[in-house]
Amino acid sequence: MIAKVKRAEFLEILSEPVAGVSSDDRDEMAFPSYLHSNPLIRWLMWRRYEVIARIADAGPDTSVLEFGCGSGVFLPELCARGATVYAIDLLPVYAQRLVESRKLAVNFVQDLSNLADGSVDIIIAADVLEHITDLQPYLEQFVTKLAANGRLIVSGPTESWLYRLGRIAAGFAGKGDYHHTNIDHLILAIKNHGFQVESIRQLPFPLLPPLFKVIEFRRPLS
Repeated sequence: MIAKVKRAEFLEILSEPVAGVSSDDRDEMAFPSYLHSNPLIRWLMWRRYEVIARIADAGPDTSVLEFGCGSGVFLPELCARGATVYAIDLLPVYAQRLVESRKLAVNFVQDLSNLADGSVDIIIAADVLEHITDLQPYLEQFVTKLAANGRLIVSGPTESWLYRLGRIAAGFAGKGDYHHTNIDHLILAIKNHGFQVESIRQLPFPLLPPLFKVIEFRRPLS
């Protein structure tokens, strides 16, 4: 089990409107999925982070950056493990509200350039890279900011026919146009940049057609 954000906490951080933040922005942060009436959908959302937490195995001597932290749902778990936690997002306000409410020791950065080169042991990008049209500049920065033996952990949707069917069944038909690619294309792009694949997990179950994948990469050799 991991440290989870309760429904009441989600509603609390959403209670005050944020100027310039649209309902589409909140959809991209997966608020509707975490608050969905179907427990299987909520389970799957948290399952991704359970797998990421196990792979990352962050501890007190680990520095972790969550790239695209969104609503901040994974930050309590990272802090509970004693890691030095950094977070970045285009719209960090909801994550900041959660961090303030829980009094978490999270260092929000406005830009990757604010981090010292080689200072991060693990970068976690959970269901965020598929939203980016030009991935190359970010991968270059990941290499620079990661420590010599650093790791990049990425999760994302397969966008398979089963995934699209599930989106319709969940009541999210017509949404998802903010996904510019799928996880398999992301894997190829990251490998082409020199990252080495350490492990791949398929979700929700290993022997069924996957809806999501979680991939652990090792930083390219210098």
